[in-house]
Amino acid sequence: MPVQLDITPADKEHILQNFFRNTSVQFKIISTHTSKFGEQRAGYLGDHFLLTFNVIVTSSESDDPTVQEIKLFVKALPQAIPSLATYLQETNAFSKEAQLFRELIPRLQALGRFGPEALFAQSDELIVFRNLKLEGFRTLQHNDGLLDLIHLEQTLRVLARMHATSFALEAQSGQTLSDLFPGRLDENSWILKENYPRVKELENIIGALCALVKHYEKNGKRRDKLVGCLPECVRQIYELVKSSEVYRNVFSHADLWNNNVMFRYSEHGSPVDCLLVDFQLARYVPPAYDFNMLLSLTTTSSFRRKHLSFLQGYYYQSLRKELTRHEITVEEILTQDEFQDACQLYRKAGAIDSFIINHVTLLPRDILDEVFSSPEQYERFTGESKITECLKAFDGNLSYRTRMVDIIENVVETFELQ
Repeated sequence: MPVQLDITPADKEHILQNFFRNTSVQFKIISTHTSKFGEQRAGYLGDHFLLTFNVIVTSSESDDPTVQEIKLFVKALPQAIPSLATYLQETNAFSKEAQLFRELIPRLQALGRFGPEALFAQSDELIVFRNLKLEGFRTLQHNDGLLDLIHLEQTLRVLARMHATSFALEAQSGQTLSDLFPGRLDENSWILKENYPRVKELENIIGALCALVKHYEKNGKRRDKLVGCLPECVRQIYELVKSSEVYRNVFSHADLWNNNVMFRYSEHGSPVDCLLVDFQLARYVPPAYDFNMLLSLTTTSSFRRKHLSFLQGYYYQSLRKELTRHEITVEEILTQDEFQDACQLYRKAGAIDSFIINHVTLLPRDILDEVFSSPEQYERFTGESKITECLKAFDGNLSYRTRMVDIIENVVETFELQ
């Protein structure tokens, strides 16, 4: 079904100029068409479309013009759910990502690719990207949110590359990213200030956490202790997301659940490459924040107990390799002991983030589809209504119940509430 987007003829020319990059290429737009990007939502903090150009292309290298069909990915403020659009505007989420793709991310990706290329980010209401699916990248198709060891290795490798570009740009410029791009990495997720929408959201999340604990914990003494202690543990996120004064900070993705990681596969089905998408919540914190967030969101407690030491070493050696490309010695930036100490500190952030994100994203697909089916359903999904849906999924879906218990018990263990 055709969709109308606010893209002017001049914008379209600009998009294609960036697409071709080659000054010897000339083009004439025959037609454009916009449609939904797939039957199901590709993400929850925006609408996603396929922008198709039919173009006559001529080049100095060839006398004969060709007709080409160019398919691009568009991320836009939600059209069908006004309250979600308002939320994204109030939290600066969409405009932040557009600004990052206008300014900071291209500077970083000139030093090493870790994400998509934006062809148009002049608007704070939509961004046009090269279509990563046409390069063979895709997200995992299952909904359990878990990554196995080989997928984690690929993700940690690209995460280390992204962090290394941050260190390299600072080394080249002699300035921190905060000084180079003032305000661009300001926190927009967890800010403790009056009337900020995510303050109320965090309290709703705490309500869901406590409701689930009350629902499954049969030991009354332990249940009362957890319900009494967990709210203040979760509220520590307001401090944990702040830039560190102890460790070196980097450009941090800060939203590393499995839908924001795309993989490319060999003909045998093994992942051979990886890219990160969705930078609406990016912040300026130590690398250990992203490391812990990724592992907490995409692995189980038993998996981490078995593989944590290896994965810490794998990330650190990947960072060493990437920094060596930029003629930087990793120990000058971050010793292995410092990285492990920071991982211990940010383990708390990872545990909190795992519940914050996964208690919603791991809900059965039919529930999420219903939530985003209309403005009324979306606005209803808060407070007691959301708790009801989470409890229903907990009772009716074994995968959700197993993951939620594991995630909550990880918070309990991390904050030593046993």
